[in-house]
Amino acid sequence: MTADVLALRRSPLHGTGFGLAAPGLTMAEEPFRSLVEVRSPAAPAGELVWRLGPDWWLVDGPPAPVVALEVPLAGELRAAGGVATDVSAHRTTLVLTGPHAATLIAHGCPIDLSIVPVGGCVQGTLAGAQVALGRTGPDSLRVYVRAAFARHLATWLSDAATPYVE
Repeated sequence: MTADVLALRRSPLHGTGFGLAAPGLTMAEEPFRSLVEVRSPAAPAGELVWRLGPDWWLVDGPPAPVVALEVPLAGELRAAGGVATDVSAHRTTLVLTGPHAATLIAHGCPIDLSIVPVGGCVQGTLAGAQVALGRTGPDSLRVYVRAAFARHLATWLSDAATPYVE
């Protein structure tokens, strides 16, 4: 991608004002993350690697042209018969932190997040939207939602967070 194309990108949450910084809960979008889905029996290298299922991984990298993440992964996986696919435009990344983060998610998600360890990831629905939920710390979660449902989920999270805003 050229710099001109990168400058023209817009997040699905552009102009929504999504975000919250309150005691016990913060919510923010991390736009333009480099996201690559990998099909491989072994976990690929990366800072944030989530197991989505058997032989199925989501690698989350910093905002950059995705080829910076996808090409090295594809080279690494080729010998083992694995595949790397750019899904950056497919998912929007939301970050929730604080002691109320998991409780907020529980209002709209049937999965008990207390059993998800740090470094663990589960897939399910949140407020009717398909999501992957990754735990990065005891009180920190990353929510990966399809871009088409990002506004819906952001609105729902903002409404559901009302009791936690003092």
